[in-house]
Amino acid sequence: MVKFLKLYEKIGIFILIIFGSVFLAIASPNFFKADTIFSIITQGTYGGIVAFGMVLAITSGGFDLSVDAVVALTSVTLAMTIPNLGVPLAIIVSILFSCVVGFINGVLITKFGVNPLITTLSMATIVRGVAFLITEGKQIPISQSEFMNIGTGKLWGIPVPIIIMVVLFILFYLMLYQTSLGRYISAVGSNEGAAAISGLNVTLIKIMVYVLVAFTASIVGVIRTSQALIGIPSMAPGFTLTVLTITILGGTSLSGGKGNLTGAIFAGIFISMIYYGLNLLGVEYFYQMLAVGLVLIFALFIDGLRGRYLEVAKIKGIKV
Repeated sequence: MVKFLKLYEKIGIFILIIFGSVFLAIASPNFFKADTIFSIITQGTYGGIVAFGMVLAITSGGFDLSVDAVVALTSVTLAMTIPNLGVPLAIIVSILFSCVVGFINGVLITKFGVNPLITTLSMATIVRGVAFLITEGKQIPISQSEFMNIGTGKLWGIPVPIIIMVVLFILFYLMLYQTSLGRYISAVGSNEGAAAISGLNVTLIKIMVYVLVAFTASIVGVIRTSQALIGIPSMAPGFTLTVLTITILGGTSLSGGKGNLTGAIFAGIFISMIYYGLNLLGVEYFYQMLAVGLVLIFALFIDGLRGRYLEVAKIKGIKV
């Protein structure tokens, strides 16, 4: 069983994608067309990008349930600042503003010892409320049509959101696996007490992680607002559930200490395939969310099973 679970950790998501591809190819003759594939991958970038940040949070032993609200905050901030600041500066300001949310999360969790679940869930409510407050609950149109290039444009024939995801993947991959910061994040998640005793600044590391989670959420906020050309305070409802599903399904264990960024990309594509397939069948959105919830339960079950068997293997001295 241990060997099977270790094998699933490595190739499980690819097997799911293969099965999903076979189903969609049967259901839709257009599935293997370039436009369809690019559309599915583009939809997968939203959850995939934020999953990069969530991988860091869970690897460090934390959690962040405020990402959907940060996406909405970025959206309305963009809509309100673009007319006065222009597109480039408004994007920078919106991202920085959203990163402040991550900083506050990190400070509350590390300095005040508040549980990450409670902290980020409360912050999600506050941030979403702020988004509605500053817009008076209204959607704000954006007149600068060139802003759409970020969400709908192509570079070398590839949709810009996919390029953004690939660039961020490379940066996060290098940071997590090739830098001392990545090793510190894993060390904190594996054993926070031991990491502190060894001299690591656990507080700073965790704050940086939550800022990075907010950063990834703000990037998705920029992309989705660019596609809609509207600042939407209610943007991304249920998005946190999708991100968590992608992160865990991609092989990042809730026990902390080990993250899987590569798995997050392919899990994002798989979840996008689910939405595409259910849309193809005419299934309503609420049932689509139910399907994603069931996938999350499956991912949690596998993660719990894997952790249990690995713990037993360690106790028995079995090398895995």
